[in-house]
Amino acid sequence: MSEKDKGRPDVDGEIADILDAAKPLDTPSVDAGEDDASDVRIGPDEGEDIDWPRLKECALEPETDIGNGRRFLIRHREKVIYVPQVGWHLHDGRRFAEDNDGRLVRPLSHATVEAIAMEVLCIQPTKEEQQVMDDADAGRVRHRELAAKGKGRTPEETTEQMALEALIDRANDIRKGISSRRQARRRYCKTSGSSGKVDNMMKEAAPYVSVPVGDLDADPLAVNCKNGTLRFIQNGEGGKSIWTARLDKHFRDDLISKLLPVDYREDAECPAFLSFLDRVMPDEEMRGFLQRFLGYCLTGLTREQVFCFFYGKGRNGKSTLVDLVAQIMADYSATVPFETLAGDDRRKASEATPELARLPGVRLVRASEPEQRMEFRESMVKSLTSSEPILVRRLHQDFNEIYPAFKLIVSGNHKPTIKGTDDGIWRRVLLVPWEVQIPDHEVDKALPKRLWAERDGIFAWMVAGALSYLEEGLRVPDAVRAATDDYREESDPVGAFLKEACDVTSLPSDVVTPGELYDAFAKYAKAQSFTVWQPTTFNRQLPLKAAQFGFTKSKTNGLSVYRGISIKPAFGPSVTPGWD
Repeated sequence: MSEKDKGRPDVDGEIADILDAAKPLDTPSVDAGEDDASDVRIGPDEGEDIDWPRLKECALEPETDIGNGRRFLIRHREKVIYVPQVGWHLHDGRRFAEDNDGRLVRPLSHATVEAIAMEVLCIQPTKEEQQVMDDADAGRVRHRELAAKGKGRTPEETTEQMALEALIDRANDIRKGISSRRQARRRYCKTSGSSGKVDNMMKEAAPYVSVPVGDLDADPLAVNCKNGTLRFIQNGEGGKSIWTARLDKHFRDDLISKLLPVDYREDAECPAFLSFLDRVMPDEEMRGFLQRFLGYCLTGLTREQVFCFFYGKGRNGKSTLVDLVAQIMADYSATVPFETLAGDDRRKASEATPELARLPGVRLVRASEPEQRMEFRESMVKSLTSSEPILVRRLHQDFNEIYPAFKLIVSGNHKPTIKGTDDGIWRRVLLVPWEVQIPDHEVDKALPKRLWAERDGIFAWMVAGALSYLEEGLRVPDAVRAATDDYREESDPVGAFLKEACDVTSLPSDVVTPGELYDAFAKYAKAQSFTVWQPTTFNRQLPLKAAQFGFTKSKTNGLSVYRGISIKPAFGPSVTPGWD
């Protein structure tokens, strides 16, 4: 007996025809990554290559939805996982790829159903039943001999004939029972092929391969690429910690669902990319910061709790860089509309957040360019740049709690307003100025393609940035700090108004009403082309600014006034003298 036939049951002519007629299942291949020519074949083995031990195990399962769920697990447990509120994933040899459209896992369920037809090969008589049939077959010749004697049989022969008839009848009943069970299994195969039955099978299988979303891509210091899983490792040598990058083989139990379309080679080069970066960001310290920040984006760490706002007036390379990095980070990156970060905080708690539900395991989130005079939704920015869990919900599903592992980059030609003046929001902002503007005659429309060709080298550059970050931190340049401070002043029109249109004297005799301050603010804002806030918004800010700038709010004749401040004549009217 050949090795592949080991465990194969004996089959009679009726069911041997099934095996002879078996056709290979048309099963799709799973793309394990860009530039990869290998296929991962899915579905049960077919024809003479049937996996007999698994087929026997499946044949023992009941003809129920639960039984079908077990059949699916018997055949595919090692390949699939189910993530609640996300869906099915299939391991393609490198990662558990999310099955967004049913293209990966659904064919496995179809193959499982089709394989039920083969289970008739395993519906065989028991040893006792086989013995009865063998004895009956052996006795058929004797039975014919006795029947031919007719009335010439002796009483003993008549008794023997009756016993043989009973034995043959029992054997025939056994054969009919087996045939009936095989026919029932064939019918069950057909009924199991309905969409509802397939859905039920997957539903019953899911709990046994369920993995919480937080268990996927859980190692913040591991990033998955085509030729292995790269891990950032801290080694202690001579009392000093040194960070290194180690490339491991892909391993199913790592539960990684993301993949970069690059190979890691430490010595890979990217001369065109470095030349591009030198041109658009001439300052060496700024280039080093970008390398560290983008390397930090390779990790799942969020300890810095900051986001980068790449600001410049256009044709300065910032979008080219962000697009390129997002393309390299592939599964690890996502784009959200700026509206996710904008507006007020009056979103209903029950509303779905599909733009955020895509973010588990993501390490770089970029926001589309804000339009002029848009405003950051500060509570959302704080949530997305923290280490605290956030609630997300896909359409028509329940809420799911995720921990951010991503870093946020916003690019734009306009600076969104940040009304908050506290450090709770401003400590999270890093404005990176892009001040070089490429002239028309230097614009290279083929540059993105040339840079993409160097993706392995750019990835190695990012890995070097990650190691530098892990050793030294972000080391934010003074130019970024200064640009962020300027942004903060621009985003605080009330503060700018108090500095430039008022004198804080701290003298009790200097008194001004809120209405007079607002009228002066409106004049100042128009002169500076600022948005003129509504009186209620302005008046909410004044008590906070009074404490910050050193003037006080009090009551005079039942009216609210501010003491210790006066309005400069250019923005009058002057404070009415004689109030005390």
